[in-house]
Amino acid sequence: MTDRFLNLFFCLVALGLAGGAALLFIVGFVEYLQLGRWATRSLLQLGYDSQLIQARWFLAHPWSWPVHDALARFPITLAMLCAAPLSWWLGTLFGRR
Repeated sequence: MTDRFLNLFFCLVALGLAGGAALLFIVGFVEYLQLGRWATRSLLQLGYDSQLIQARWFLAHPWSWPVHDALARFPITLAMLCAAPLSWWLGTLFGRR
């Protein structure tokens, strides 16, 4: 029973991530058509907006600036497209058990 629930959960998460990435891509394209610039949001901006990341964390440790720079360069759409196949794989893994 638990494997079936996890199978369904991870497959739905994968579909949601892929659909969300497609939706963000379409919104970005429409914004490009209207304004003439393609604005992409990074994982760092998402972390700040959702208040999961605080700026003082990056000031407290010297090793955190490379993490800050990596999060600033990685777009949300790409992260969603990378996480969707992983979630789908996990769903099929639990479906075979």
